[in-house]
Amino acid sequence: MREGSGAVVSAKVLIPQAQSLARERVDALLARIWQHRVGLVVAPAGSGKSTLLATFAASAKVPVAWYRAESWDAKTSTLLSHLESAFTTVLGPIPDRWDSIETAARALETWDGPRALLVIDDLHTLEDSPAELALERLIDYAPPNITFLIGSRALPGFNLSRLRVSGALLEIGSEDLRFRSWEVERLFRDFYREPLPPEELAELARRTEGWAAGLQLFHLATRGKSSQERRRILTALGGQSRLTREYLTRNVLDQLPAELRWFLVRTCVLPHLTGPICDTFLERSGGQQVLEELERRQIFTYATDDRGGYRYHEVLRSHLEQVLVEELGEIQARAAYRRAGRLLETNSAFPDAVQAYSRGEDWEAVDRLLHRQGGEVLEGPDTWIDALPPALLRQDPWLMLGSARRHRAEGRWRQSIEAYHRAERVFGSSEAGLLCATERKALAGWLEPAPMPGNDWAGILRKAVAHDPLAVKQAASQLPEATGKLATGLTCLLAGQLDQAHRQLNAAADSRDAPVALATAARLLAGVAALLSGDLQGIFDVEESAEGAETLGMGWVARLARASRVLAGRPGSAAEAEALREASDRDGDRWGSALIGLMIGWAAVYAGETALPPLEEATNTFHQLGAGVLEAWSRALLALTLARSGVPEAREAALQAENLARYSGTPGARYFPYLALAEIEPDRAAEYGELATAVQEESGLAPLSPAAPVAAPENVIRMGMVRPTPSLSIRCFGGFTIAIKGRAVDLTAVKPRARAVLRLLAVHAGTPVHREVLGAAFWPDADAETGARNLHVAVSSLRSWLEPG
Repeated sequence: MREGSGAVVSAKVLIPQAQSLARERVDALLARIWQHRVGLVVAPAGSGKSTLLATFAASAKVPVAWYRAESWDAKTSTLLSHLESAFTTVLGPIPDRWDSIETAARALETWDGPRALLVIDDLHTLEDSPAELALERLIDYAPPNITFLIGSRALPGFNLSRLRVSGALLEIGSEDLRFRSWEVERLFRDFYREPLPPEELAELARRTEGWAAGLQLFHLATRGKSSQERRRILTALGGQSRLTREYLTRNVLDQLPAELRWFLVRTCVLPHLTGPICDTFLERSGGQQVLEELERRQIFTYATDDRGGYRYHEVLRSHLEQVLVEELGEIQARAAYRRAGRLLETNSAFPDAVQAYSRGEDWEAVDRLLHRQGGEVLEGPDTWIDALPPALLRQDPWLMLGSARRHRAEGRWRQSIEAYHRAERVFGSSEAGLLCATERKALAGWLEPAPMPGNDWAGILRKAVAHDPLAVKQAASQLPEATGKLATGLTCLLAGQLDQAHRQLNAAADSRDAPVALATAARLLAGVAALLSGDLQGIFDVEESAEGAETLGMGWVARLARASRVLAGRPGSAAEAEALREASDRDGDRWGSALIGLMIGWAAVYAGETALPPLEEATNTFHQLGAGVLEAWSRALLALTLARSGVPEAREAALQAENLARYSGTPGARYFPYLALAEIEPDRAAEYGELATAVQEESGLAPLSPAAPVAAPENVIRMGMVRPTPSLSIRCFGGFTIAIKGRAVDLTAVKPRARAVLRLLAVHAGTPVHREVLGAAFWPDADAETGARNLHVAVSSLRSWLEPG
């Protein structure tokens, strides 16, 4: 420590050791600092600012001077003493005795290195001090080879607009530092070494909103605990968690002026805040200015729009609610919620009003509002329903409808249908009852193997996954703008026309008339289309849609989005996708499980790995659900996987997959069976390779590197061997032809289905084909008896045609 008024505390100029999960997304943002003069990382307490700065400083390839500010460093002399010590430690001999900003700047000019970095942490402790003003001048005067990186809980009093306009400022905020759901999964799996089930991860990410300190506090509270105890702690996370309360009390509330603390506690009963609503509720003015000040100070207060709307971070709001009860008592706290409910109802914020009335236990007001404004209450995201008492959900038909939609959004479709039924019975033949019936029938069509879908967007999509998606493309394009683009894009994606799919889906997501939920789904599908075509930039759309879906309460879409990361080959994504598939199975979500299994298998094929169980289960599920198009894709991938494994049934599986791809109208799916056949039959590898390349180029699928040829299974008769010219010649690929002694046979007299049966039998020449195989290939939706009867008719017609005379 140096003597004098600017005494230096050595610990404040040493880069602290920090261990953290490497997050490529955040690291990439901070790496852009070298393109700017100043980097500013501003976020609330516990957001991971110090850890990020320390990790970056320790790994930087340039000299790094470090200084951690404290409130008693407010004098310019104290600041300069610490900066002098920090710089001389890493830059070597430079002029000392920094008694002014000008002296410091001249000293730094003597260093002739290419680049150095000054990191200043906790700048907020110097707010409105001479030291803060001095630092702003140093940034202006320092030579261009010195870059500044600053961490703070509040925006400094610098002239930031000038830095922004000149392009000299890099800004990283709380939204950038927030852990995404997949990062939470990696944090607990790779860093804490205590992986969590997907459903707990999703709830933890939602409750903490990715707040780093909240995640760490949860880890500390649950380390070594049973799953039941861990679940209890997760439910109590926020206001009832001792560790969280202690942290927020010491690091947030106790450091605020009394006026701001009072405002926070009293307004926590309002889920969404504006200046006028706060003024009316508190019966005073200045609410807008207070909200802006809370946001500037980064007190877990976030703008929700550009019209003056705000909200508090969920963890802080839960804590404030407990503080409110402690300060006012239970009775007065409930009265505050009831008063908030009346104000919110007056302002037509009906979902917020229902929540407030429920917290205030004013069940009469809840019942009255639901009966008068039930439809409007259920508009928009419906996650608030989860917080209502179960007894209330069983009593009110509007909440039954809301519960049904909530189950639907989470992928619990059978539970959703049951809730729809209950609501219908109570609503009777009213308009609301008819609405319940319509939504129930639309959802039920996805659980039946042979539904009768309508011509709305859901019905069109149901037809598209069942058979020949391009045949319904025209109907899809006739739907309203954004919906039509989404449906058209999805039909192209199902068929394997990836370029068209990507264009249409992006257009849907960007449409002005697109509801936010539709835009989120479209963005996800656009990202998937990009990944399937080999464009890894699609991962950004996938991850963005995962976040958006979770925010909107679209749990089923969020689950698929998180699983879709496996298509980019991200580290740990295969394990996460498998865990999500198991979670889908536990929820009875057959569609979700099969789709995730398909993605796992797809990623494995491109990674040169084997994923037989997920593909086999997906294939069976799609078949049972009447999703012939998706079954074609899963069978295609399964065929290639079997071919690479060298199993005897690989050739038959490949031929079946190729035939199903043709029959189901899924041209892109032929790519994988052709590759499989090229590996199984080396003598015809060139022919099959050409077919595969043609399909790949037409569809836009990412090309697969050819695997090493495998030995042909024993039960496969190799084709192309030198033998006498046959009197009968049959060509099955690149068109189906039969020639006798070189003369083509006219096949037009044979019905198309019978001709397809003949083609499949010819492909298997010399090998018996079981009738169930034929039935599954040509009549996948028929029961066993109907399929056998159809096969008998087809074979009889073939026999009649083949017989002489």
